Amino acid sequence: MRYVEARPCAALAPWVQCYWGLEVSGPPTAPHRVMPDGCLDILVDLSDGVRLQVVGAMRHAEVVPLSSSASFVAVRFRPGGAHPFLRLPLVELTDGQLALEDLWPAEARAWRERMAEASGMACLLYKSDAADEL
Repeated sequence: MRYVEARPCAALAPWVQCYWGLEVSGPPTAPHRVMPDGCLDILVDLSDGVRLQVVGAMRHAEVVPLSSSASFVAVRFRPGGAHPFLRLPLVELTDGQLALEDLWPAEARAWRERMAEASGMACLLYKSDAADEL
């Protein structure tokens, strides 16, 4: 399992805490524990195609099973930092998930295409910093 974080560009730093990536390859690993941090993430699941989700702040730890070939990149917003970008109160996403297409239909399609063209976690994290276009 490989986990990396990257800082956002200066223009997004007031809202974005980091970009992160997780890759798992090889035999199945133990489930991954995600601790609550007050942050909302836009998660790109690349394990089987490209799936975009908004994951709200969690109030309790969650155990996430990982397959033997999982791949994710995400934008982690600072607590409250996603508010200027989303079209709903953040409290509605607490302990929940929502398809990004439900919030940003056209932008989510463009982001999905950008992510599908990328190869490797470093490239995906670099392309994520272009999120200021969303």
